[in-house]
Amino acid sequence: MRRIALLVAVGLLATAATAWAVTNTVSYSVTIKKAGKGKPSKKNPINIGYAAKLHIDSDPSGSQPNTAPVTSIYFPSQIKQNAALIPSCSPKQIDGQQPFPAKCNKAKIGSGTANALAGTPGQPDGEAITENLNVTFVSGGSKQILLVLNSAPNAPVAITNRVVPGDLAAGGGKFGYRVDFKIPPDLQEPVAGIKVALVDFNVNLPPKVFTVKVHGKPTKLSYLQETGCPAGGLPTRAVGHFVDENNNPSADVTNDSTFKC
Repeated sequence: MRRIALLVAVGLLATAATAWAVTNTVSYSVTIKKAGKGKPSKKNPINIGYAAKLHIDSDPSGSQPNTAPVTSIYFPSQIKQNAALIPSCSPKQIDGQQPFPAKCNKAKIGSGTANALAGTPGQPDGEAITENLNVTFVSGGSKQILLVLNSAPNAPVAITNRVVPGDLAAGGGKFGYRVDFKIPPDLQEPVAGIKVALVDFNVNLPPKVFTVKVHGKPTKLSYLQETGCPAGGLPTRAVGHFVDENNNPSADVTNDSTFKC
């Protein structure tokens, strides 16, 4: 009933919504924590934890940004990903299931929170509907990382174990790979005319240890490992691939930064 009532309300809001021009901004920061000793190298990768904060806003701040159906996060070549070696689950095993499937617990690699605004791009963010979300990160194997979204208690819309797939792709240059997080269409626009913008995403991938066999020998490793530490730090990049209020491609917004290793 809560979901039906809200959809009726936002449907009425959509009929009166006015589109305003908006300039989107993206910021992304990373902190890593080593869980091993010694100098990292390709022969001696060090287990690490990875924490990140993504913030999408407007310029000037205070307006609802455009929707970004895809957000790309780039990882430096010195951050090794071990998804092929640890337990994994597919989106079909999790998406919309209640409760979370027990067989996928071993594939959990982290947690986080997210906030989204629903309304009209460019409107004051105080006039938007705010949805607070809890996030579980699940290994999807060597080709994906899965974000599993659940609405926080008392959130306006009930969301249960919805999967946002993150497809792994080549990074290029100083980046070893990137992850393209693709928001399902019904989470981008739950009602015609009502756009949803992810505005905050807090990531915490602890250095959880998995015992696996590497070259036939039991090895303890985390989902991410560090294989090197250049003097200037490690590069990262976040790209928001936005669309306008008519779902036409808008200008991509890129944020480049570095973080300490």
